[in-house]
Amino acid sequence: MRGARPAGLVVAMAFVLGAATAEAKDPPPATNMARFDSVAASVALELLPPGAIPAGRPVEMTTPLPGDTLTLFEQRVVQRLRADGYAVRVAPALAAATIDPITGESRSAVPAPPAEGAVRLELRVESRGILYVKRLGKFPFGTKGYERLVSLQVQGRLVNAAAGDVLWAKTASKSARDVVPAGDVDVAASGSGMFRPAVPRGSSFGFLEPLIVTSVIAGLVILFYSNRT
Repeated sequence: MRGARPAGLVVAMAFVLGAATAEAKDPPPATNMARFDSVAASVALELLPPGAIPAGRPVEMTTPLPGDTLTLFEQRVVQRLRADGYAVRVAPALAAATIDPITGESRSAVPAPPAEGAVRLELRVESRGILYVKRLGKFPFGTKGYERLVSLQVQGRLVNAAAGDVLWAKTASKSARDVVPAGDVDVAASGSGMFRPAVPRGSSFGFLEPLIVTSVIAGLVILFYSNRT
């Protein structure tokens, strides 16, 4: 009977370790691209709430938007305007000046005149990013996952296309946090192009974790056999 308690302790410890290392069968996390797209939709709604643009006036946009390297925010803005019934026109970007091969004079393309009554929506992505900001450890050692931060900040300005007067100017931003399991980092990065953030390194003393666990188990085993003698 003297060995019953240590034996039970060893079994309990083994059970805890087994439960701690078992991988949960959770659904895969949203990809970095999908998370950023969701944030972009929220920023578009904040920047263009109902009534932000005068009803019945066509909207001109110059694309690609500065800073929107993946064009996700631009797409969300267009979808938002079309859903509210606005006619959206993509204004041609000004061409770089070229040299006439015959006269040697500088020339550039003349932009098309704005549509009657049109307003020009000027947008710029000031900052955007996807980062892993924190490593989350798990018992007894190892990495459970990483805290992911997705952020987007945009400046917008609505201009009367014909007269050039500014109707409004504002900034909209949004951030979202979630956790990506350690084993799903590659899944989260799939299809994300440039959005493949580096994961934070663990503690410099992380190598001690398996040694501590091994020492505890060895101590319990020794205690178990010493009580049998």
